[in-house]
Amino acid sequence: MKKWLLFASAISLVFVIAACGANTTKEDNKEASTTTADSGAASSDLVITASNWKFDQKEYKIKAGETINLKLDSVDGMHGLQIKNTDYEVDNGKTVPVSISEPGSYEMVCMVPCGAGHREMKATLVVE
Repeated sequence: MKKWLLFASAISLVFVIAACGANTTKEDNKEASTTTADSGAASSDLVITASNWKFDQKEYKIKAGETINLKLDSVDGMHGLQIKNTDYEVDNGKTVPVSISEPGSYEMVCMVPCGAGHREMKATLVVE
């Protein structure tokens, strides 16, 4: 029984560590903001690129009340994005319309356990 438990724990640990080490997507589109022509739809796009235990920027800025298309691209490993104190979560490769009306600073964290540096994988969304 103890050997089985040790084996299962070791396999689980391998999967957690491998989550950040896998190459899932490689896109060169790191453009931070573009304007779209659709009225009533999102007026800009924000692409956040995640790699092993970091986001491509420490801080991102958006305007209060403006709807943006927030996309998460992972170039190293599997990641997800959660904006704390909101209901917004973005999975790898997905785009989510985001509108925050309350100005302030919102912590963004990786929501997929991605290895040793997972707890330090943070950025700030500043809503102006």
